[in-house]
Amino acid sequence: MRLVGQKHDWTGHERLVRGWLAVMLSALVATAPAGGWRVQARKGDCAAPRPFTDLRHCDFSGRNLGAVDLRGARLEGVKFANAKLLDCNLSGAGLAGADLKWANLTGCNLTGADLTGADMFHVQLDGARLDHARLLDTNLFGANLNEVKARDANFSSAFMKDVAMEESDFSRSIFWQSFMQRAVALESRFDQAVFREVVLTGASLEGASFAQAQVLDSLLNGTHLQGASFRDADLAGSHFRNARIQGADFTGARHLPGDLVERMAKKSR
Repeated sequence: MRLVGQKHDWTGHERLVRGWLAVMLSALVATAPAGGWRVQARKGDCAAPRPFTDLRHCDFSGRNLGAVDLRGARLEGVKFANAKLLDCNLSGAGLAGADLKWANLTGCNLTGADLTGADMFHVQLDGARLDHARLLDTNLFGANLNEVKARDANFSSAFMKDVAMEESDFSRSIFWQSFMQRAVALESRFDQAVFREVVLTGASLEGASFAQAQVLDSLLNGTHLQGASFRDADLAGSHFRNARIQGADFTGARHLPGDLVERMAKKSR
C-alpha cells in the first residue's frame, strides 16, 4: 500500500502505459473537430427543421425559414441558395460545404459554426454574430458582413473580394492567405488579428483599427487608410505602395517597410 505523500516508484511497464496514454490523449485532442465531438444526431424533418438534428438530406433553396432555430444541426452540403433565415440561430451548426449563395442571414447567430468551404457568394450577414466561427476556404465574394461580431473567427484562405464589412469587430481573428481585394471595412476593428500573405489591394480601410495586429507579408497597395490605426502592429514584409495614409496612426508599429517610412518622413516635414 502506498502512503499518502509517498513518491511512487514507477516500473518500466507502468511508464510505457502512461506514455502510450499520453500520446493517445494528445492525438484525440489534436484531431477533435472545432466545437467538440458531435453526438450522433437523429434524422430531422425538412418541413419542420429543429436544432441538433441531422438535416443533410434536406434542400432549403428559396425557402423562407424565418428565425429558425438550427443550433448544432448537421447541415453539411445542404442547399440554402436564396433562402431567408432572418435572425436565425445557427450557433454550433455544421455548415461545411453548404450552398448559401444569395441567402439572407441578417441578424443570425452563427457563433462557433463551421462554414469551411461553404459557398456564401453575395450572402447577407449584416448584424450577424460569427464569434469563433470557421470560414476556411469559404467563398465570400461580394458578401455583406456589416456591423457583425466575428471575434476569434478563422477566415484563412477565404475568397473575400469586394466584401463589405463596415463597422464590424474582427478582433483576434485569423486571415491567412485570404483574398480581400477591394474589401470595404470602414471603421472596423481588427485588433490583435493575424494577417499573413493577405491581398488587400485597393481596400477601403478608413478609420479601421489594426492595433497590435500582425500584418505580415501582405499586400496593401492602393489601400485607403485615412484615419486608420496600426498602433503597435507588426508589419513585417507587407507592402503599402500608393496607399493613402493621411491621418493614419503607426505609433509603435514594428517592421515598417522602407517606402512607408520615407513617405511618413516627407509628410512630417
